[in-house]
Amino acid sequence: MYKAVRNSIVLGAGLAASAVVGWLLLKESKRGKLAARFLVRSRVHEAGPEPLPEIRLPLDTLETEPAPAAEAVMPGDDFTLIKDIGPRFAQALRDAGIVSFAQLAAMTPETLAERLAPFVAVRPQRIRNNDWIGQAKQLANSSK
Repeated sequence: MYKAVRNSIVLGAGLAASAVVGWLLLKESKRGKLAARFLVRSRVHEAGPEPLPEIRLPLDTLETEPAPAAEAVMPGDDFTLIKDIGPRFAQALRDAGIVSFAQLAAMTPETLAERLAPFVAVRPQRIRNNDWIGQAKQLANSSK
């Protein structure tokens, strides 16, 4: 009796394993057929494929452009005094047209995130959690 139960368990496990392997192979063969079908459809268009626009990340512009000779001469306030703002975020703020603590203090986290979006990825929640606006208000008041 023990051998019969063991043999049926082994047989069931073997059938299950072969079913899974067969399903994966079938899925892979269908994927290849679908890809070939889409490639044929894309060649039907007479105009041809549209050229893809070049994607420029903020890091690409920083690496390819030569560094300014004197970084200390940059106009505006030093945003690196605010906790969690490093040189990259400070440069993004300047690129967005924000050069003073007063300008930064007058914004909301949502509008600031929108203004910085073309230059650097930052969420309004990060701005809120690190209190960039509050720190900018304090620094703007202390510099008056």
